[in-house]
Amino acid sequence: MGIFCKTRFLIWATSAIFVIHSSAMGQDNSQGRYRPDGRQIGIEAGQLFDERVFEVRTYEPDVASSSFSGAKIFYPLTLSFDAPSGAVIFMPGYRASASSYEWWGPALASLGYVVTIVETNNPTDSLGSRSEALVSAVDFVKSESVREGGPLSGKIDTSRIAIMGHSMGGGASLVAAQTLGSAIQAVIPLSLYCCEIGESFEQGQFRLQTPSLIIASATDPIAPPQSHAKLLYDSLTGEKIYMEFSEGDHNIVTNGGTDLRTIGLFTLAFLKVHLDGRSDLSYFVASPAAEFSDKFSRYEAVE
Repeated sequence: MGIFCKTRFLIWATSAIFVIHSSAMGQDNSQGRYRPDGRQIGIEAGQLFDERVFEVRTYEPDVASSSFSGAKIFYPLTLSFDAPSGAVIFMPGYRASASSYEWWGPALASLGYVVTIVETNNPTDSLGSRSEALVSAVDFVKSESVREGGPLSGKIDTSRIAIMGHSMGGGASLVAAQTLGSAIQAVIPLSLYCCEIGESFEQGQFRLQTPSLIIASATDPIAPPQSHAKLLYDSLTGEKIYMEFSEGDHNIVTNGGTDLRTIGLFTLAFLKVHLDGRSDLSYFVASPAAEFSDKFSRYEAVE
């Protein structure tokens, strides 16, 4: 059985700026030129949460940045009278490429989010470099929302942004959240690796204002939760959720993950609460239903 508890918290941070430029046109993905598993998760979430499900398009912008080499963007096909979309920015893990996480694009974009999966300069970039890249990517996404003639011009609500990452990218997302402060509304570290290679976490508290969802696996051999995800979760002082699967390896959140459905549904519910104001969905992430509870070795929610 999982462990469940509730409370309430706050998360603090500051901000940084980077300017980048891009140009590209969207591709029609109606014939399945994205991962169908992610799309099916998005469709199911739409039905479960009573949300509109969008068609999804992609493009790969030209990125002029010293912090990251490129990106793939998935976005919902909206109508001219639709409100701008929230945005989610994803940082890969150590030695991983953006393509390892492509299921996330259609899963999240199907429910109305612009999803940017960052390509690092080098697969072995440090945690610090990944954190800087996330900060730069937030500014990049904001610039895309005002770039005249771009596929996302006027289509991003820059007051509704989340950042997330896997492994070392997950650790980097918490560091970036401290820098970005009120520029983001949620942070989601996945199978997070706490530190630079060869270093350990120095006990202390992240003073963050941003709500966080930390997803881990009890059997992760690369980043055991007690030394990484759970350790950092316990150091946080604000609103937070810790979701620890009883089974699964370090790559549980990648394309080959064994329970992408559960991960996708909980992530989408969390985003709907914190980016879209769907407080009626708080119940879904505050305490898992019986259908899901046996999947977790530990589940904690601090409100």
